[in-house]
Amino acid sequence: MPQKFSNLVKLYGFGVLKNGVKFDFPFKESVYSMEPICEKVYFALGDSEDATNSEFEKFPFVKTINTTWDKSLKDGKVISVETNKALQFLKSDLSPVDLKNGWGIYLQADEVLHEDDYTVLKKDIEYCEQNGLDAISFRYLHFWHTHHHIAVTKNWYPHEIRIIKLDSQIESWGDGQSFRNQKKVFFTDARIFHYGHVREQSAYEQKMRFQSSFHHADHLVEEKLKKDAENSKKHKTNYYYGTHPLVMKERIIRMNDIWELPVAPTVAIVGNPEKYSAELLKHIAAKEVKWFKKVREVPASMREKMVITEPTIVDYFFKRAVPHLKMRSKHALPWNDDFKLVMQLSSRQIGFRHD
Repeated sequence: MPQKFSNLVKLYGFGVLKNGVKFDFPFKESVYSMEPICEKVYFALGDSEDATNSEFEKFPFVKTINTTWDKSLKDGKVISVETNKALQFLKSDLSPVDLKNGWGIYLQADEVLHEDDYTVLKKDIEYCEQNGLDAISFRYLHFWHTHHHIAVTKNWYPHEIRIIKLDSQIESWGDGQSFRNQKKVFFTDARIFHYGHVREQSAYEQKMRFQSSFHHADHLVEEKLKKDAENSKKHKTNYYYGTHPLVMKERIIRMNDIWELPVAPTVAIVGNPEKYSAELLKHIAAKEVKWFKKVREVPASMREKMVITEPTIVDYFFKRAVPHLKMRSKHALPWNDDFKLVMQLSSRQIGFRHD
């Protein structure tokens, strides 16, 4: 795990939250996922009806400002307004030198960083600082109702800006999904684990109603919720049995979901192992991983769960490979080889170990 950045670059976290306890947001996990790489984290805390604000007193590395959410704002604009309050709070707390060298990472309270991505983030931010880029867009994993199903329907955004140069005019806008006024964006392979649709059912229903009230007039909320419930049945998902951020372990177990799949006895993979990082391969949850150059080399007893890393049309036709293991959005960028293998193994119910 990397230490904080050098004097050349400093990273600061920021975010917003209201009723995080009531609506069962994984906000503690989100905040803790920022701490290892941030100098400090700043939060604008709304006028909550629960213990959210007192919970933040337990974070010694977080500075907070109390705000009041404007209920008259619709189309989700209150989120961008509150996000910009947090951003300005952060900027006002820095010296001119720290502001000039500073970068800000913004996470919504249901978004979590994976510790495996800290090193690549450090490298990417330093690259952007040295080459005049001012924003970094992350890949997104949108978990749908469980921690092992990723929503991939085309209306789910495949990537979004979450790191910005602080000494700039970049600001949150719209419903707070992204930022504007950036000049040059870098696309990182680091991931945002988005758990907005995975929580206790009663809290989820309350959260969706609350969220809808900031997008629509009061008399339209119930109609919108009913429509969203119908549309949710159409969501396409892919299995994901890669690792989750370690800060999520207690929460996932508490929700009676799977932290790690049982170790498989043997896994057959058709492909070239040299394409993949040694770190990834050693964490495949199998007692034995056997590599083959061609499908015909795989013993018949191992073919049912074999993984073909470069499937052909014939492989799809005979159902030897699972199609569409990617997000359907036309804006989606190709996954790197390591993550493609994670998704391919996940489709065969093969997982990964943390240790």
